[in-house]
Amino acid sequence: TMGSSVEVVRETLRHLRLEQCCLIGVRLFRPWIPLEFCKTLPMSVKRVAVLDRTKESAAQGEPLYMDVCASLMSCKRVGVFVAGGRYGLASKDFSPRMAMAVIQNLMKKDIE
Repeated sequence: TMGSSVEVVRETLRHLRLEQCCLIGVRLFRPWIPLEFCKTLPMSVKRVAVLDRTKESAAQGEPLYMDVCASLMSCKRVGVFVAGGRYGLASKDFSPRMAMAVIQNLMKKDIE
């Protein structure tokens, strides 16, 4: 995720005290460097939630989601489940409750 949502997710994870979750906050979207993303993502990661603040109606997914998927493919990181989502559209706030829902849904055992 990027922008203001990084702090919301960070504080939610801190509150939940989940050791099996981590956060990668994207500070600069372009230029996107796939190899750097793959180096940052721990090898133990099996599931990734990508939160984007844009809506691309005609696209297969939002820009950050597409870049994460392409990065994982180019780095041969097969078997990683990637879920995409949007937040904060139309000036809506992104709350800790919303972040918790994303985390809980990603941690479900039956999503693969």
